[in-house]
Amino acid sequence: MTIGGVGGARAVQAWRLAARLGLAAASLAWSAGAVLAQPVAYPAKPVRIVVPFAAGGPVDAVGRTLGQRLSEGLGQPVLIDNRGGAGGSIGMEVMVRAVPDGYTLGVGSLGSLVLSPVIDPKLRYDPLKDVTPIASVAVTHYVLAVHPSVPAKTTQDLVRIARERRGKLNYGSSGVGSISHLIAEALQSATPGVEMVHVAYKGIAPALAALIGGEIDLAFLTLPQAESSAKAGRLRLLAATGATRPEGAKALPTLLEAGLKVHPVEGSYGLVGPAGLPRDVVVRLNSQVNAALKSPDFRQRFESQGFEAVAPNSPEDYAKQIRGDLEVFGRVVKRAGIKPEG
Repeated sequence: MTIGGVGGARAVQAWRLAARLGLAAASLAWSAGAVLAQPVAYPAKPVRIVVPFAAGGPVDAVGRTLGQRLSEGLGQPVLIDNRGGAGGSIGMEVMVRAVPDGYTLGVGSLGSLVLSPVIDPKLRYDPLKDVTPIASVAVTHYVLAVHPSVPAKTTQDLVRIARERRGKLNYGSSGVGSISHLIAEALQSATPGVEMVHVAYKGIAPALAALIGGEIDLAFLTLPQAESSAKAGRLRLLAATGATRPEGAKALPTLLEAGLKVHPVEGSYGLVGPAGLPRDVVVRLNSQVNAALKSPDFRQRFESQGFEAVAPNSPEDYAKQIRGDLEVFGRVVKRAGIKPEG
C-alpha cells in the first residue's frame, strides 16, 4: 500500500522521526542500565569490626587502633562492635555468620582462633573453615618468670632443677586453658623429664601476685606485666617464648635459643573476615594493614600499649600461622587432657 501526496510524505517523516527518537531513548536506557550494573568500589559504606571481648582489654585496644587507621585509609567510618563472652567465641560466631561482603570483619586472637577451638569441641565455628585470614597485626610477648628463691639463672638451669625436683615445682596461670597455662604445658611436652604442678588462678593479676609472694615458683607472663617487677628484683626473667627476642628486651634469649625444642608462642592479633570474603576485598584490606605496619607512628601507638607491631605479611602468612598454632596446641591439649570449664 502506498502513501501518496503531501500528507503521506509528512506521515513518513513523522514515522522516521519517531523511530529515531525511539532508538535514542533505547540507547540512553541501555547506557543508564550499564552504569547501574557497574560494581560499586569497596567500601561504599561504614565497616564494622567485631571485637570478641569487652571494651578495655588488649583485643579491644588492637581493634580500636587498627580501626582508626583503616578508617583513614579506606575513607569510610570503621565502627567497633564489642561482643564479649565465652573466651571470645560469642563475638567470633557473630563475625563468621555475617554476610561475606567486607562490611563485617573481626579481630582474631590466639584465644579465639586457637585456644578456644582446640579446647572446646562443641564450639560453633571452625577457624580453618569459617574464617578468612586477612593480616597479622601485632603480638604480645610472653616471658618465663621465676621467683628469686628458685636457684635458676637460665632456662637450662630451670630444666635441670625441674628434673631433679620432678613434680615439686609449681607454676601459676590465669586459668585452665589460658595461654599462660598452655605455654607451660607445651614446655613440659617438649622437655622429657619435666613435670610441674599447675595452680590456676582467676586471672593473671592474682597469679602475678602469687609469684611475687613466693606462693608459686614460676609463671609465663606478658612482658609488660613482668618487666617492672623484674627491674625491682621481685622476679627473674629467663626467656621469651616467641620466635624472636622482644624489641623491649633484646638481652632476653628465646626458649629456642636456650635449646628447648618448643613451638614459638606469642599472644597474636590479626584482622579476619567470614569465609568466602571476595579476594579483591581481602587484597584491599591486607594492603591497608601493611601500609599501616610500615608507619612508625602506627607502630609506636601499639608499642605504647604493650604490643609489638609485626612485619607486613600476606593473608597466606597469617593462615599458616593459625594452622601451625592449632596443630601445636591441639597436641598439647590432648596430652594434658584439658577440658572446657563449666
